[in-house]
Amino acid sequence: MKYGSLTIDQAGEPVNMLGGMDAVEALLSGKKKVVLAESTWRSLLNACKQELVNGEFTEEHYPLEPVADDENEWEICEHHFNETVTEEEAFRRLPELGYRLLGGPRRAMEFVAKNPDLQMDHPLVVTARWRRPKGLWYAPVFYRDDGRRSLILDWLVVAFNPICGWLVLRKRY
Repeated sequence: MKYGSLTIDQAGEPVNMLGGMDAVEALLSGKKKVVLAESTWRSLLNACKQELVNGEFTEEHYPLEPVADDENEWEICEHHFNETVTEEEAFRRLPELGYRLLGGPRRAMEFVAKNPDLQMDHPLVVTARWRRPKGLWYAPVFYRDDGRRSLILDWLVVAFNPICGWLVLRKRY
């Protein structure tokens, strides 16, 4: 086998990811099978290439939504309201307009990773909420802060102006 310019540290990283040398030996001997996840929470966040991320945007607060049976029938898109709306209004009106709210951040992070320049133009509000212990609701917002890609949690009692894109699911035609 040829490893090229691979260093021992670089070779050690995948060994560690698999669980160490015992796990690699079990894998090579056929005693163990490795199932690699298609995408994990951390890998999706890394793919979004955010320079600043709110510390409370965690997998615990925003777990990935499961893949739905009818997932291929719905595509992620953004909706812009023609006027300033509160979170409460948006979360009520979006389903009335035929959209589905996101059940978690997975599809939003995939969308941002595929459209990295969109948040540099306008904020993208993820329609998945998390409630702080004190009862306040927050939603992730991908936006530009001093020219940097940033992911914040916005307090959902504020009003969102029409420039904000609300990330939702719409039925494919």
